[in-house]
Amino acid sequence: MWPAPLPAGRASRRGGPSRLRRAGRPASGQVRAAGYDGASSPRGTGNWVPANADFNQILGMDSAHMRARVRDLVRNFPPFARAVNALVAFTVGSGSRFQSLATLPDGTPDMPARKRIEDRFRAWMEQADVTGRLHFYELQQLAKRQECECGEYILRFARPRDRRRGLLALQMHEPENLSSWRIQGQEPDSDIWQGIEYDIWTGEPLAYHFQTVFGWERQLRTWREPACNVLHGFQTLRPGQLRGVTPFAPAILMARDMGDYTTAELGAAKMAAKWLGFVRSQDPSFSQLTRGLGNPAACLRDEVENLEDLTIEYLNNNEDVSFAPPSQRPGDSFDRFVRHTLRMVAICLDLPYEILSGDYTSINYSTSKASRNDFAMFLVPHQFRAEQHFIRPVFRRWLDYEALTQDYLPGYWQNKHRYQRAMWIPAGMPSVDPLRDGKAQIDSINAGILSPQMVILGEGRDPEEVVEQRASWARLCAAHGIDATTGAVSTGLASNPARLGASESAGTAPK
Repeated sequence: MWPAPLPAGRASRRGGPSRLRRAGRPASGQVRAAGYDGASSPRGTGNWVPANADFNQILGMDSAHMRARVRDLVRNFPPFARAVNALVAFTVGSGSRFQSLATLPDGTPDMPARKRIEDRFRAWMEQADVTGRLHFYELQQLAKRQECECGEYILRFARPRDRRRGLLALQMHEPENLSSWRIQGQEPDSDIWQGIEYDIWTGEPLAYHFQTVFGWERQLRTWREPACNVLHGFQTLRPGQLRGVTPFAPAILMARDMGDYTTAELGAAKMAAKWLGFVRSQDPSFSQLTRGLGNPAACLRDEVENLEDLTIEYLNNNEDVSFAPPSQRPGDSFDRFVRHTLRMVAICLDLPYEILSGDYTSINYSTSKASRNDFAMFLVPHQFRAEQHFIRPVFRRWLDYEALTQDYLPGYWQNKHRYQRAMWIPAGMPSVDPLRDGKAQIDSINAGILSPQMVILGEGRDPEEVVEQRASWARLCAAHGIDATTGAVSTGLASNPARLGASESAGTAPK
């Protein structure tokens, strides 16, 4: 057992100063409450006592308020709206491209099954939404948007009313559709927290409790949905986490301050741009007070007249006014403050500053390339999470229903894996300089350290489609007597490092 430390200021048994004082205890007047400086309470931190409760309890108290604030900022604060659009565009784009990798029992490619699976799944994707309006790729975009604004998305497997569309459809729900009402059918040794029924020993979700309002009478309907029929996606930040938190959380207050500051600066700039004029009269009885209600002359004109950006004010005789020099608005610090705030928002979302702000004035090829490379690495976990927790579970559920109604998947229930194998090609990152990057890719392919498939996949395209398009182009050219031979590679940029970087500077394009 560890020995108990001596109280502060108490002498040791030998009559000297306490062991704590000899070990470096702070002098009188300084408060030291812990062995780590990060846990101490100096004057600069004030009463900094953050909540250290269970993570799910913190989410339960604050998630609804954060969702409401982020939604409001996305609607009314342009940088937040652009941030969501950028994350959706770069993470999802037009959707992850699908390619079946079904095999025969001996492991060789099953080309007929691959072709049939791809054709039928792509046909189902056209009306994957339960309403029949949204494409499967649009549902991916909606799920990412929900994850940005709310911190989570909730997708339920449903059945369309029109059986001609198949047996499976997808329905997206708002986080507010989860209810904590206790419904019949709750499992033993389980509890319900914010609409999620989970095992109290392991934290495994068992069911989701939904609520919705429908009809003209606004009736409330509640039901219990088994967890196997729900896809609940969010970024897991803590062990045992049950709900998601928006990535905008650290930037909410800073964005609100920037919005208020911008509004104040714009209002001051508008006021500073107006002219103020005064009308004088030789009649002592004529003044601003006599132009109110009860005066027939007041009906002829307003108390204050506005003409374009001119305000006219009436004064008494022998009254004068002095003008204050107009201030320059917005001030010099406005641009620096906006840049700093946008950088903080970009840091919270792992977005490059130039993408969030649309400001490309201070970057060149090297800085832009480095920024895009970092951004591409930040996108990897987003795309991986979308594939593992959204796309693949949907495809596997669809393939189960397909095996129940179709006969082109022999032995499916004995070995699902050989039919469920698939490759999902995420959205590619556009090249900063296609000429430079293309030359580097060709050199890598010729050196044998890169394959054409890797280059095509990196651009978010399907290699098989590229080969088919090239073959179709060759046949089309041959039918019209045109030579479709590939031309020589451009040598506009010689393979000289000094030449490639000689003209790089901020705002200067390479020659």
